Amino acid sequence: MRHRNVRKRWVAAAGAVALIGTAAAVSVGTESGAGAVGAAIPKQTNVGVTSFDGTNILTNFYPAQGLTVGQTAPTVLEPAAWGIPAYGPDTVNITSAGIGSFHIDGELVGPATLTAHGYNVVTWDNRGWFGSGGATSLDSPYVEGRDVSAIINWVATQPGVQLDGPNDPLVGMTGLSYGGGVQLSAAAFDHRIDAIEPNMSWFDLVHSVYANQIIKAGWGNLLCLTGNLVGAKYDTEVTNLCKSVGNGNVTAAEIAYGNAASPGPVMGQITTPTLLLAGTGDTLFPLDGDVLTYNALKAAGTPVQMAWYCGGHGICNNDPGPSTYTTTLELNFLDKYLKKQSISTGAAFQWIDQSGNWHSESSYPPAATSSITASGSGILGVSPFSSSGGLIAAGKASNAINIPLKAPGSAVESVTGGSLTLNYRGLATKKSTAVVAQLLDTTTGRILDDQGTAFPLILDGGSHSTTVALNINPWRFDPSSKVTLQLTDSSGLFYSQQSLGTVAITASLNLPASAVGAAS
Repeated sequence: MRHRNVRKRWVAAAGAVALIGTAAAVSVGTESGAGAVGAAIPKQTNVGVTSFDGTNILTNFYPAQGLTVGQTAPTVLEPAAWGIPAYGPDTVNITSAGIGSFHIDGELVGPATLTAHGYNVVTWDNRGWFGSGGATSLDSPYVEGRDVSAIINWVATQPGVQLDGPNDPLVGMTGLSYGGGVQLSAAAFDHRIDAIEPNMSWFDLVHSVYANQIIKAGWGNLLCLTGNLVGAKYDTEVTNLCKSVGNGNVTAAEIAYGNAASPGPVMGQITTPTLLLAGTGDTLFPLDGDVLTYNALKAAGTPVQMAWYCGGHGICNNDPGPSTYTTTLELNFLDKYLKKQSISTGAAFQWIDQSGNWHSESSYPPAATSSITASGSGILGVSPFSSSGGLIAAGKASNAINIPLKAPGSAVESVTGGSLTLNYRGLATKKSTAVVAQLLDTTTGRILDDQGTAFPLILDGGSHSTTVALNINPWRFDPSSKVTLQLTDSSGLFYSQQSLGTVAITASLNLPASAVGAAS
């Protein structure tokens, strides 16, 4: 399909199908060709698709349920997550994948759900993983993105595939994590793709994993280890990055590689209608990355929606809400753009609060009408022997400056990142010393969405000031809210503290808040 006349170029809960409704009819078109009319179109597994550079990508084709010779259906591509082989035909909803808990909301509709809903489904082993050749390049638009184009070329030749035109199948994509990022990379150059649903994706790898020049060592080490354990093949740059995650020193060349391998630089070229899905508890790719993607697509005039559920790369510690909300949203979005149904996909921005209630806004961000604030001071000891939280989740810190937030007079929502200003003076064995800011719900003893924001302070004995943008913690505040800002010297999310010293800090936090959005 051509979007805005752009020239074509190089995109679990069991029983979830029943919860969504009766499977759609698969006969949305007819075709001519070999084979007895009425005979079922067979599955194809472990087919070698040759990519742009000769690399073999091991690919599977699962026809829509009931599809027979002479009938056609739209096709959904479903790339696998990091460390996972191609999804099989019996996967209903993908609720746990890769490292960490991806929660229970069926964030990704699996092949069994999609084929029952009237879609052909194509899955594959990612480049460098399992049965596919080559080496992983972190979903680069110029490598894995072009693998997707090769797969689309192959799909266009298969029986039962509905076409928009020659070599142009009616095709969408859905996928999470590594299978989410590649959708953006592919759609930037291949405008045959008719709809994408990137889930747990990223705008820029460096921005997410090396924010403020501090490594998320917990996640980095786990991801690199996963690849090593399953025998993944890394290109040289990825191998070097894994070494740097382990020693805490990322080079300028590695930063440049991470930037170039990300979809951010080519985001403005995407014209494909996009449903961005992200988890509030995603500590690998926090929500600010999705906001960057949303803003870039919106600025380009691309149809875009954004939905935040409880989960992601991490753990949902809040009420997960209705079990089929995102599944329904994903299927409706595909039905709108692939089946051309006149169907609502809801508001441009939808999000879940900590009580499991979904809210909607006509756009993001909603207009701020007030602020949640906190101010205070204290002295923080800095030590390599301090610790808090785990490898993929921030936790309550015993060594911290604690500053309570002022509860609002009435219920409000906060869905944007806060601004933290620090005036400080300290001395440590390393002048550049990492500190972590996090928000603690003192009622539950848990950090809001397990998120922490690390940033450097200059502890050279002089007075300094800095302003830091905190990670987004979608939260509904009311007069009974008891939330405290913690400033601590250590979190398992990040590279371990390397300095010894003390710092006196005066801090002020401003967290924009809005009227609570309509229920959805």
